[in-house]
Amino acid sequence: MTPPGPCRPLSGLLSPRELAAHLPDPGVWRPFPALGDPAWERLGPAVRHGLAEQARRTAGTPWPGLPASLFAGYVRTGDRLGFERPYFERRRRLAAAVLAAGATGDERLLDEVRDGVWLLCEESTWCLPAHEEFAREDGDELPDPDRPFVDLFAAESAALLAWTDLVAGDALDASGAVVRRRLRREVRHRLLTPYLARHWHWYGDQDRPVNNWNPWIHSNTLVCALLLSESREAMLETIVRAVRGLDVFVAAYGPDGGCEEGVSYWWRAAACLVESLETLRSAGAGRLDAFTVPVVREMVAYLHRMHIDGDWYVNFADGKAHLPDQTALDIPYRAGLLTGDDDVVAHARARRRTGPPVVHQEVGLGRTLAGLFDAGWRDATPDATSGTVPGTAPGAVPDAVPDAVPGTVRGTAPYVEQVWLPSVQVMVARERRGSPGGLFLAAKGGHNAESHNHNDVGSFIVALDGRPVLVDAGVGDYTARTFGPDRYGIWTMQSSYHNLPEVDGVMQAPGPEHRARDVSCTLSGDRAGLSLDLAAAWPEHAGVREWRRTLRLLRGDGAAVVVEDRWELRRSPSRLALCLMAHGEVTVSPGLISVAGRRRPLLVRHDPAAFTARVERLPLEDSRLRDVWGDHLHRIVLRATTPRVSGTSRLVIEPGVAPDARDAGRRPAEPE
Repeated sequence: MTPPGPCRPLSGLLSPRELAAHLPDPGVWRPFPALGDPAWERLGPAVRHGLAEQARRTAGTPWPGLPASLFAGYVRTGDRLGFERPYFERRRRLAAAVLAAGATGDERLLDEVRDGVWLLCEESTWCLPAHEEFAREDGDELPDPDRPFVDLFAAESAALLAWTDLVAGDALDASGAVVRRRLRREVRHRLLTPYLARHWHWYGDQDRPVNNWNPWIHSNTLVCALLLSESREAMLETIVRAVRGLDVFVAAYGPDGGCEEGVSYWWRAAACLVESLETLRSAGAGRLDAFTVPVVREMVAYLHRMHIDGDWYVNFADGKAHLPDQTALDIPYRAGLLTGDDDVVAHARARRRTGPPVVHQEVGLGRTLAGLFDAGWRDATPDATSGTVPGTAPGAVPDAVPDAVPGTVRGTAPYVEQVWLPSVQVMVARERRGSPGGLFLAAKGGHNAESHNHNDVGSFIVALDGRPVLVDAGVGDYTARTFGPDRYGIWTMQSSYHNLPEVDGVMQAPGPEHRARDVSCTLSGDRAGLSLDLAAAWPEHAGVREWRRTLRLLRGDGAAVVVEDRWELRRSPSRLALCLMAHGEVTVSPGLISVAGRRRPLLVRHDPAAFTARVERLPLEDSRLRDVWGDHLHRIVLRATTPRVSGTSRLVIEPGVAPDARDAGRRPAEPE
């Protein structure tokens, strides 16, 4: 193969010549079995029963409607959920019907499949109202069916139909060819033709970094091109362009693979890149392999490097801290195998539930099929014979945090000791390598124009025994406001609702110029530290000359997280405050804040002469936030008793004593 170029590593390995030499004609590639194939029987009765039950709950009931008023509702009110809930329910229901038809062989479910296909083909657009605004003419509330706009979910809808064609197309043809013929026509009209017809904003170029839209759309476009292109020439043109587009995406990443969009969007950024490369590798019978590209390996590793424990992850940017296993963990599992990274494989296996389901249908039809028919993933279990975990000594068994979700294996994740990702200025460190027990610190520098940005330069997260206690709240339900000019009027985006200082009531400002400066990270066996100047994160009128923040995780006896701030302002402030966001009930006394943890409290010690603490209870009405944190969080505001033009503060954050251990007059045992 042609050696990859420095800026286009994928296009070097996956050149037009190599693609033409090794890709089959359209429709020849068949990675998953059609209805009636014995492979469905081999899934086993428990898996097949689960697939059947989901579809049978809704089969024969009315499908959700999508009237014009729901689409226009976003334009009028900014509400996204009114349209999106029935839109996504249609797609979930079609996917469930396809899977149930395969699992049961019940021909009656073909009517459900046919209804779903027909409904999607009848929709005026597959693009969400929130995304259609890029294409809508001024004053139009509704989409123009003659001008299809390719967004994330137009591409996903097209791929859903392409997978449906692969699995159920022959069975649908038994009652007439019109449904399948129309399905293919709509996929070409709404995705494959417009994809080639213009330069899309999400495609980018070498001088314009892009975000998750690029690989998310390309992963679906590649599937549709291979399965449903009208000609070999059209298929190759689409795939060559897609590979070049994926190179644009990869060029936006540093060599450490850090994802500035955070872990939630990793599943639609790096994971979709992985799916794209898997698709080409599979279609090319293993001859089109780009998993050797170094940055791809690092992008894959990002997920487990941000892992706290169980379903909890570092969640800077628009991310959820709690990611239950509705994620398609077979993607990093295979990616780890293909990149030769044992830690990636171990992380995926550790988070896989024992027994069915091997994958959750919520991830979509394509991802569900990939998980179901990957025999290695279906049979994957942690190495129970040796107890060896990558990164630990042979025979060593890491601490397993109790109270794990029933049916979930714990204790075999790699639990990386520490990592520094300079491209996104994120440091992660834990008290003990190979164990979720004890303290965990994640801290960031960066700037305030990152993709899915929050104004959070210098913020941090502290977990204790595998659960976040001082937290990043994340993001609420998306509305028009989330990505509009009033984004930073939302409290979850503001620096005062992160673990950050506030100067005279002035918060950090958005924009690339508002960034950390003079950043340094030091990692060693007994400590991990990040030092940075936050002054430029505030607007000029805040009057911050320097704000040096140093965060350290100290290991060994007296393990603690220490946060030190040293500041110099241009004028005397009337107010200075340090803000902390807490998950857990909070009690305060002079010089001490206690936040309830999973088994024992997290203690925050401060100078009682310099700061007084006030606690605010933040009720959470938003469904996305409640899913993670319950019905409330707490905001702790440490106010300077005598605000000064220059000064220092020091927070010492350490584990407290578990209530039962305190009663017994002893320190708590380590997590079991």
